Amino acid sequence: MDFPHPPTAPGGRSDRRRPLSPWEVALREVTGNPRPGGSRPPLTFVLPASAQIPTPNREFLLSTPSEGVSYVATLAENMGWDVELVDMRLGVSAETAAARAVSRGGVLAMPTFADSYAHNRRVLELVKEQSPEMPAILGGTLVSSMPVPLMGALPADYAVLREGELTTLELLEHLERGGSRQGAAGIEGLAVRFPDGRVHLTRHRSQIDDLDAVPIPDLFLYPSTKEDPRIPELGLTTARGCYARCTFCYVNFPKMRFKSVPRVREELWDLKRKHQVEYIYINDLTFTSDLERARELCAVLGETGITWSCSTRVEKASPDLLKEMHDSGCRDIWYGVESVDQRVLDLANKRQTVAQIREAIQRTMAAGIKVMTNFIIGLPGESKESLEAMVRFVEEEVVTPASVKYLSPFPGTPIYDDAIRRGVIRDPIDYLEHLARRRVNDEADEIFNMTDLPDSMLRDAFRRLDGLRRSRVAEHFREPRQAAFGSELAAHESGKAASPTLKRAV
Repeated sequence: MDFPHPPTAPGGRSDRRRPLSPWEVALREVTGNPRPGGSRPPLTFVLPASAQIPTPNREFLLSTPSEGVSYVATLAENMGWDVELVDMRLGVSAETAAARAVSRGGVLAMPTFADSYAHNRRVLELVKEQSPEMPAILGGTLVSSMPVPLMGALPADYAVLREGELTTLELLEHLERGGSRQGAAGIEGLAVRFPDGRVHLTRHRSQIDDLDAVPIPDLFLYPSTKEDPRIPELGLTTARGCYARCTFCYVNFPKMRFKSVPRVREELWDLKRKHQVEYIYINDLTFTSDLERARELCAVLGETGITWSCSTRVEKASPDLLKEMHDSGCRDIWYGVESVDQRVLDLANKRQTVAQIREAIQRTMAAGIKVMTNFIIGLPGESKESLEAMVRFVEEEVVTPASVKYLSPFPGTPIYDDAIRRGVIRDPIDYLEHLARRRVNDEADEIFNMTDLPDSMLRDAFRRLDGLRRSRVAEHFREPRQAAFGSELAAHESGKAASPTLKRAV
């Protein structure tokens, strides 16, 4: 399916708020009518390893399929590209990954994460040494948050910024036609690096309006899943974006969009049927952003028998909804508490109160759901009193502080910009080395101090919180998971109806 020119959108309006863009129409077509695999050139995805210490009971997120990569790789597969995924998380060295990409030829693609800079640099350098003309594409949150500095430091040719599917589709069409970097200047949502090192940013691309047009990921692209199709625990996103604008959080998708509930249902049963998934961590930044939709999702999750967890904000803790979440298999909720000092919360633009935090915890516990909390030590405005209040809060409340971390200003956030202005971060690229070493739940982690307090006071509070964290984690995960796979799947297979969402070849 070649598009020498962008395809023409159909007349009239869709059932969405605006007509689908031409490339969104193309995405729907590729998803619904995949080309034969391998009918186009090789495309090698190299997935970097991570140095992170996983937060409790989310360890699997660092080894199971990475959702963003899965979507884009499946799209390329549906377009007919000969896709292979090299997973450095399985112990594959940069040398081996680069050699594989060069031997296959075609195009190289790599995601970028907060801690991936060193891996990105090493693989790209090796590939370009051996095959200077091989097009190299970056994507992901890190390059999206700081495209010019990162592309200036790495020998990549293109970076897909923010949401990946539409830009990737158009860029791959361009590359297969032999298109040049100069010619790519008309593709929205790109950073293009020219041979002289100059980085050009093209026009911003609007986000996908219809998330049901994105293909259900083919997880058999992963080497680990080819060996063993079972993935008992997995992360899944049902929505993109967040309505909040906390100063420390980089949001790759500014506008919120949702998969339809029937699409989520189809995806969940696909995971159960193909990969025997028993537990889902829902990666949505705010699972309860739309309360009615959350209730509909609970009904679907309950139907599958999958146990699950999610993250959400405290002001969305509706007692009735919490009961429905519990009854549908929700085991725990992760709340971004961050601090229990109102001034610190306000400076971070959290738009929540300490009273709301306490009320959400009480309501969640009353519904029979365990409470997992995130805390950040060293947010602007932190004081001796705010640190003491944080420790007392964890002592008093029945919560598990699963994530305790020092503030790391992430590129693309207001706090990062402030850290640059104040000289707390002196060199953006050198700072990426810190992000690669950053360790959640590690008292010895490096501190980039944005407060008036000495580092020693921040470390003392961390030490006390970490002692509480360890005891609560041991208690929280003492109970085994209850998996109910076979009976629910059999019932679904015997009575399932044709799905209204787009189909792809199996």
